Amino acid sequence: MKAILIDPKERTVSEVDYDGDWRNISKMIDCDLFSCVYIPKDDSIYVDDEGLYRENQSFFKWSTYDSPLAGKALILGTNDEGESIACTHTLEEVKQNVKWMVYIK
Repeated sequence: MKAILIDPKERTVSEVDYDGDWRNISKMIDCDLFSCVYIPKDDSIYVDDEGLYRENQSFFKWSTYDSPLAGKALILGTNDEGESIACTHTLEEVKQNVKWMVYIK
């Protein structure tokens, strides 16, 4: 199913295929634990739950979410039962909503 991968280190937003297995979300975003951020259009951003603790981390901001998000992220849709479905945002919509952040020590 259609998903969108955000990579703040490379500053890329790309459409990817997600096989529906929740265990593969961690592999796709390079983490052990993940959390969800709900965004408009019944989509969710899956992010590294421990991303704020990693050294040399890259961040991005989603236009309707107040806090910065750390590391790679995957956008998937969510149905009425809370199951993952294809992302409803287009690639262009995601690019318009993502702002790259600069981390300064």
